[in-house]
Amino acid sequence: MLDWSQSQRRPTAIRREQNLALVSAVVSGAVVAGSLILLLVARVNPETGAGLRAVAADVVVPVWDVVRAPFDGAARLAGDAGDYFGAVSRADALAAELDTANARLRATRTAMRELAQLKRLLAVREPSRQVVVTTRIAAATAGSLVRSAMLAAGTRDGVTRDLPVIAADGLIGRTIEAGERSARVLLLTDVQSRVPVIVERTGQAGLAAGQGLPTLLLIDRVGADVPLLAGDRIVTSGDGGVFPPGIPVGVIIDPRGAQPLIRLAASPLGAGYVNVERAWLPIPDDAPKGPVFDAPVPVEARRRGAPPPRLRDAPPPPVATPVMPAPAPSPAPSPAPSPAQRAAQPPARPSP
Repeated sequence: MLDWSQSQRRPTAIRREQNLALVSAVVSGAVVAGSLILLLVARVNPETGAGLRAVAADVVVPVWDVVRAPFDGAARLAGDAGDYFGAVSRADALAAELDTANARLRATRTAMRELAQLKRLLAVREPSRQVVVTTRIAAATAGSLVRSAMLAAGTRDGVTRDLPVIAADGLIGRTIEAGERSARVLLLTDVQSRVPVIVERTGQAGLAAGQGLPTLLLIDRVGADVPLLAGDRIVTSGDGGVFPPGIPVGVIIDPRGAQPLIRLAASPLGAGYVNVERAWLPIPDDAPKGPVFDAPVPVEARRRGAPPPRLRDAPPPPVATPVMPAPAPSPAPSPAPSPAQRAAQPPARPSP
């Protein structure tokens, strides 16, 4: 017959458990007592309490570092293992992206060659960019109404109004005033600034409008109804003839709403040197060249004696003034008779 009753534990095991329980109780009591003593000392004498806490920290921190070392090592080992096993999948993804980018690059190069051939066949003439002067931004203002900058170049260097100012990172603005040795630039963030731009990814055109803040607004957007994404690059479109196409203006940071926010690509603060270029497509001078005549005179009017057409800048013909006849000279008065002539004259007869 089997005996299912619990076997009695050996006295050694029981004694060991009792000792462990006693040690844990003593340690817990010591910790509680030490905490109460530290709290009481901190209440009575804060300086002594701070010193005791510093000593306790010096004792506990090394021990805690030793205790944490195995756990920290295990965590690092697990992270390294995860990175190792995940490196294969990331390498495959990068290889796929590289293949896609190479395919796009080949297609782009082919399209560029075809475009160059078509331009040569059609004899397409495109305006070229011309740098007027490279100068430094001497000062920049950031007022609530006007945001402008000063250039250390003026009319003696060829700077005039409505010239684009471009930094190394992108567009800065356009000149609005030019003196002999300095020029004022209207920055993109000014409330009066409007720059024709285009979204590179979608091809949508619009205007980058300043609002007196460090960011711009994309307004009057036209084109394909494609939602914008954060990070879309905004460049100049070349419309208007002032700014060359393809100059970076900024990137979209908030595509929500009808007027997305644009972060500037180049800031005038700390921009250093900038290029002042000729206008991309300067507006032709409407002033007439060469001799300009007044309205033509009909043949019938010429036959009747009308004057022929004259140059617009020629002085007007002299107006004929009527010549008045000179008045007849009045007879000179006869001199008075002398006394001898009076004595020689016969006396006048009285009338009957």
